Amino acid sequence: YLGVPPSYATRRSGTHLGRQSVCSQISSCATRVMWTPPLRESFSYPFLVLQMYILTFILRTSSNDRRPFIALCLSNVAFMLPWQFAQFILFTQIASLFPMYVVGYIKPSKFQKISYLNMVTFLIYVLRVYKIEAIILKRNEIQKLGVSKLNFWLIQGSAWWCGTIILKFLTSKILGVSDHVSTF
Repeated sequence: YLGVPPSYATRRSGTHLGRQSVCSQISSCATRVMWTPPLRESFSYPFLVLQMYILTFILRTSSNDRRPFIALCLSNVAFMLPWQFAQFILFTQIASLFPMYVVGYIKPSKFQKISYLNMVTFLIYVLRVYKIEAIILKRNEIQKLGVSKLNFWLIQGSAWWCGTIILKFLTSKILGVSDHVSTF
């Protein structure tokens, strides 16, 4: 865990001077944060540093090898699973890469691969967190009743849409909020 930040600093700076500055910071100071119980984001932090290291490697190399992209996907999933707000950090990261793409520092194909990879990573995260197996089992039970796949998705989408509208209506009535009231 403590070896990742110095390695990342060396990779980012291109010299061992960055590694020495990070090592001196890690060994010289101790804060009260080090003695508190670990939080969910504390478990995610090493994977974030690993993810940034792999992303930096991908951006610096000109090859289109698949292995770094697979490693980036795995590190993204490992970063997102312990902490529920990790996807916002990854979104901010993509948002900061976009101007580099617009200016021309990143090739369009590389930026597209990184963007698609983050979408796939988020899909894996959602499938893992929300236990898609249970949803698939329910879908199979409904399909056994003779409802076609298209009708099933239409029914499910309509139920979601109506549920959202009803929930919004009930919430606004309970809290006494109207849509036409200005906040200024």
